[in-house]
Formats: sequence, structure tokens, C-alpha cells
Amino acid sequence: MAKVKLLRFEIISLLSESKRLMDYLQKIGFMQIDNVDEDGLKKTETADVCSQFKDKSERALAAAAILEKYCNIKRSFVESFSDYRSLDYSEYRVLADKADDIEAVSNSVLNLNGEIEELRLAVNENSRLIEYYGPWRTLDIPMASKRTLYGSIFIGMFNGDVDEQDIISMISEADPELVEPAVEIISNAKLYTCAVIMTHKENSDRMKAALDSAGFTMPEKVAASTPAKEIEKLKNQISELEEKIKEKTGRIKEYADRYDDIRFFYDYAVSQAEKYAAFENSAQTESTFVVRGYLPESAYDEIKFDIENKFICQIEAQEPDYDDPDVPVLIKNGSFGSGVESITNMYSPPSNKDIDPNTIMAFFYYVFFGFMLSDAGYGILMILFSVIARKKFKVSGNSRKFTNMVFYSGISTVFWGAMFGGWFGDLIPIICTEFLGYEQGPELALWLEPVSNSMTLLLFSLGMGILQLFAGLIIRFYMLIKERRYVDAFSETIPVMVFIVGFAIIGAGIIVSLPDNISKLGLPLIGAGALLIVLTGGRSSKSIIGKFGGGLYALYNTATGYIGDILSYSRLLALSLVTGVVAGAVNMLAAMPGNIIIFVPIFIFGHVLNIAINLIGTYVHTNRLQYVEFFSKFYEGSGKEFRPFRLSSKYHIIKEDKKYE
Repeated sequence: MAKVKLLRFEIISLLSESKRLMDYLQKIGFMQIDNVDEDGLKKTETADVCSQFKDKSERALAAAAILEKYCNIKRSFVESFSDYRSLDYSEYRVLADKADDIEAVSNSVLNLNGEIEELRLAVNENSRLIEYYGPWRTLDIPMASKRTLYGSIFIGMFNGDVDEQDIISMISEADPELVEPAVEIISNAKLYTCAVIMTHKENSDRMKAALDSAGFTMPEKVAASTPAKEIEKLKNQISELEEKIKEKTGRIKEYADRYDDIRFFYDYAVSQAEKYAAFENSAQTESTFVVRGYLPESAYDEIKFDIENKFICQIEAQEPDYDDPDVPVLIKNGSFGSGVESITNMYSPPSNKDIDPNTIMAFFYYVFFGFMLSDAGYGILMILFSVIARKKFKVSGNSRKFTNMVFYSGISTVFWGAMFGGWFGDLIPIICTEFLGYEQGPELALWLEPVSNSMTLLLFSLGMGILQLFAGLIIRFYMLIKERRYVDAFSETIPVMVFIVGFAIIGAGIIVSLPDNISKLGLPLIGAGALLIVLTGGRSSKSIIGKFGGGLYALYNTATGYIGDILSYSRLLALSLVTGVVAGAVNMLAAMPGNIIIFVPIFIFGHVLNIAINLIGTYVHTNRLQYVEFFSKFYEGSGKEFRPFRLSSKYHIIKEDKKYE
């Protein structure tokens, strides 16, 4: 475990060198740029430029998604964890010089997609109109018709399924003296009836009033021609629109070979936005340019030599004030510890007062993860996934750290699966008894079978929990000793550990039989621990009563808090049993037909579902044990992660000639 020592640097260069200098700092990607806010120095406003490049990056991302959609560009699940491609910086510059051309391609893709969307809206509107005119298809006059030479025409709908006589009755009821009109039913449905009513033009107003009373409604959309002709016209328009969609889709597909370029442009635009944001963080005078920030101490000498030889500038650095909460933290671990860095950072990056918890946490994390998943077959799949991702797709950065976590968790899962005899549940015994004719399958557990030894496994789970809690307390002891708080170091750890050991002995003695010489230690240790907690827990109070009361309160908190923490580790047993029991149930269901052809698909489907559900549960509960039980004993967090100023690398790895380690 290691926190990399940082230096706070300041670079002062000629103003004319500023752009070239910032390009270089972004290229090497090893320095965090911080805001320079000092009287006498001017700031450069770059918010508008940053916004423009962010917009360009978003448009490029949208264009890439459009190409994926139309050109059937797909990436596998494993590939999604890999960096897309690796570029030398010289290759990067060649593509950067073509940025305007690539942006034009991106815009063309977006414009074509916009036109396609408009055409599809028109198709949908025409389809809706065809559906709307459908009930009127047999009408042999235009829907817009309102009168003849001597008569008035009313075209519309009545509620419900009615016939001609019903309509005449409704009109007569509304206006008894009105001359009976001519009625023609065009179509009927359960909810409506389409009809045409004709009457003498002298009765037009009275007929309209009567129809309104009868719930008659006119169509919102009326065709200038007959509905049948309008439908035919709309169908022809749809055919023309679909041809245009096909043509524009073909034009989008012609840009398939520019997919990589457009994704490059996304990274380029993001990098430019970040560069101009860094410009805004810097400051200047009439002739000089000032940049400040942090860099690793181990890289300082080489970076200083390079910068001062390439630019007219001076760089100086000094150790930062670690009491300043704005000083970032840079963590560097090997593959074992780096796998859980993202887990720690989700909780909170370590502060400068914390130790790096990752390597210590990694041991418990992998052990607990494997214990809860506890199936060697599932562990082998995890190992294969991580190895394939690392070898075939050459993952790096956070993706590589993720595969490290999967790899070591997989090893732990194989180990505990072998201990408990879980190889895709009880697959091997099931095959032996159901398909090979054996009366009984082999006993595969190298240690114990979880279901029949659940109490032993519960004690072991709680014991592992106590071990992790003690690790947290030991770290707390070490941190307080470093701060020269010797009384606090003793008072906050040793009494608690003595109390927990006594409680553990008493608790274990209730479940299993312990040797007399061990079981006799339980009560004395609890008493000694409780006495020490009472004597030291209220030490900050000035009065005797306050010290005693504070001690009793500390004892109450310790008893309830730590006992609750220890019992939380029973989830190790619970999830371990769930994985094995569900896997066994899947195998039993698959074997019931007694046919290997039926067995295989049920087996695959069931175990895929089981591993998916239990991976999520195991991940969540393993994280919880670290965050709630382990970190609460020593870890403050709230640190600021070191964020180097570098070229964006969502889809690319930009290889620099020099690596500053």
C-alpha cells in the first residue's frame, strides 16, 4: 500500500510559450493543474471556448451512436472493458490535424439522422391519417363536401353502434317538426358509427342543431378527395418517404469507416475543453504565464529537466502543506491492491491523514467475496473472464483494475468452492447418480459441507469478522501512535480488543464445546475490557462524575456497536448457503427429466441466472462490510483524488515516449 508523495509546483514562462507549454503538460499527463488566484495576476476567460468543445464532444458521441445503430457496430461485453485502440503521440497529432474534417463528417452523420427522423415523423403522420380515414373508405364523395345544389350534407360520427332508424329517431326527438333526412351508414364499430346525413338546404341550421343534440361530431381531418383516394395518395407518399429514408440511411452507412475517427474526435474535443479549462485556472501578466499544481516527487527532476530545456520557463516545487484539505492524494498499488481502489473511492478517497487502506482491505475483500460466492465453477468463469479481457483486449487503467478485482475474487471463489465442495453446485454428484448409474456421488468438500455444518460455518464467519475488526483497530492504533497520541492509541483499541475476545469466547462456548482452560477466560476478559473502557472512555471530561459517566457511555457504545458489527458478518454464511442451495436446486430441476439434452439448457440458464444474482448480492454485501464495519474503525476519507491534466482517453491510449514514474 502506498500513497505517492506529491510536490506543489509553479511554472513561470513567457506568455508567448503558454499554448505550447500547456499542450506539452497535457501530453505528458502527469501533473494536476490547480487554480491560480493571486492579486496582480490576470485570468483568461475561456468558458465560451470550453462550452463549444463540450458541445462538439457531445455531438461526436451522438454521431458515433448513430453509426453503431445503422452500421451494426457492436462490441462484446468483454470488449466493453477494453480501451479501444492505442496511438503513438505522433499518430495522435496526425489525427488532430484532421479534426475539422472529422467534425464535418460527424455533423454530416447528425444532419442525415435529423433528416431521417423528420421523414419518419412524416411517415408516422401519414400512417395515422390512413388509420383515421379507414372507417370512411367506402364514402364515395369528398369528406369536405357540405352541400349540393338543393341540399346540405353532414358527414360525421355518432357515439356507439347505431343504425339508420336510430339516427332518424334521435333527430326526430331533438326536433320533432324537422323533415326526416336521408341517412347513409358508412361504417359501424362498437364505439362509433360513421354516417352521412342529407337534408334540404332550407333545414340546414335546424338539422345542425338537432345533430348536435344527438351527439353528432364532425371529423377533425377532412380530405379534399374521397377517403379511398386520400388513402391511396398517403400510401404513395409513404413509399416515397421510405425511399428517401433508405437513401439517407445508405449515405450514413458510407461513413462506417469513419467510426474510429469520430470517436477520436470525441476524445480530442474533450481534451481541448480540458485544456482551455486549465488555461482558465492559470494566470498571466503582460508578458508571463503562471501555472501551479501538483506532481509526483519521483517525477519532478526529470520533468523539470525536460520542461526547462524545451521552453523558456522556470519550474520550482516544494512539499505541500498536508493539513490543507485541498492537497490531492495519489495512490499507487500493485495488481492485488489496485483491484479495490474503485471500491475505496466510491466510499471516499483517503485523506492525507489516512493510510492507504487498499492492500489491507483487498485481502479481506477477496476472502469475503469468495466465501460468499463459494462455488469453484463460478470462480473459474471469473478467472477466465479477467484473463481474456487482459490478454486479448489489453485493458488498462480503471478497466485493468476492475479485471484485477475479478481475477483475485475468482481465485478466492475457487478456493472456498473447493473447501465446500461446490463445483457448479453439486454438478459432479448429480452426473454420477443420474447419468452414470452410481448409487452415490463423490464427497468433494475439502473442508466441510456448508448446509450440514452451518453452525461451524457461522462461528468461522464471525471469527473472520472479528479478525477484520481487529485489523481496523490495529491500524487505528498505528495512526494514533504516529500522531504521538499514545494514551488515545491505548484507550481506543486495547480495551475494546480485550472485551471482544472475552465476548467471542462466551459466544462460541454457547454454540460449541470449548476446552475448559479457554472457556474460563471469557468472563475475566470481558470484565477486564469493560473496566478499562469505563476507566478510559470518559478521559476527556474534567470531573470525576463526568469521567465515570463518559466511561459507562463508552462501554454501552462498545458493547452494542461492536456486537452488532460482529453479528453483521453472519451474512457471510447466509450468502454462501444461498449460492450453494440455489445451484443445487438448478441441478436437481435439470436432472429431473433424466435426459442429458434437456439437462444442458436448463443447467446453463439456471446457473447463468444464479451467478448473475449472487454476483450482485456478493458485491453489495462485501462492500457494505468494508464501508460500515471496517472503515468505521480507522478511516476518515474525504480526500481529493489526484487528477492529472492529460489527453482524454475514453476510447484511446495515447502513448508518450517517456513515462514519469
